[in-house]
This record gives sequence, structure tokens and C-alpha cells, in this order.
Amino acid sequence: MRAFLHPRFFALILAGNLILVAATVVVHFIEKDVNPHMKTYFDSLWWGVSTITTVGFGDIVPITTAGRFIGIGLMYTGTVLFISFTGLLVTHWLGEEVERELTPLEKEILQEIRGQTRIAQDIRHIEERLERLEKKF
Repeated sequence: MRAFLHPRFFALILAGNLILVAATVVVHFIEKDVNPHMKTYFDSLWWGVSTITTVGFGDIVPITTAGRFIGIGLMYTGTVLFISFTGLLVTHWLGEEVERELTPLEKEILQEIRGQTRIAQDIRHIEERLERLEKKF
């Protein structure tokens, strides 16, 4: 459940919806006067949702070159978004499942490793700052 509250999850939802709305608005204006199947914005939205989700019913398709290029972009975007959603959810879900099954000693070791990881990141950050300072002088 925690995965659904993760900032990356919200960022993916926001990005996906913004891309979908932008693409369907543009396709609507490109196709509405030339495509008999995309007369309304809802027609374009229906096409966009079926395209970004990779369902692709095929009942409404763009006929202009620009509309088809936007469709290609939505296909790739949908694939990347759904892979990202799945990876994020599975990673968090599996992480929680694994941590629940750890013994107290294993949990202590895991906390120590996480602490060492944070220290290593801090050291890298300090080294980068030192390098920038050395370049200045």
C-alpha cells in the first residue's frame, strides 16, 4: 500500500495524464476536420486512452502523418509508464514482504548496510564538492 503513496508513483500518474491530455488535444485539432472518426474531443480521448494503454482497439485511428507520429509517441510512452508502474509497485511490495520475514539479526544487519550506503553517498557528495572547490583555486 505504501507504494501507492510514493512520490514517484504520483509523478508517473501526473506525467502520464499530462502526456495523454496534451496528445489528445493536439490530435483532436489535427484530425477533427479531416478524420470522420475523430469529430469530438471524446473521440480523440478514446483513441488516446486505447493507444497509451496499448489496448489499441483500432476503431478510431489517426489518418494524418502528424497524428500517427503522436500515436507512435503514445505507444512508447504507455509502454514505459506501465513498466515503470509495475517496477515501482513490485519493488515496494517485494521489499515489504522480504523485510517482514527477516529475523531480528537480519533486520539489524540491513539497517547497518543502509547506514553505510548513506555514509558512502555523503562521502561521494563531499568528494564532488571538494573537486569543484579545487577547480576554482
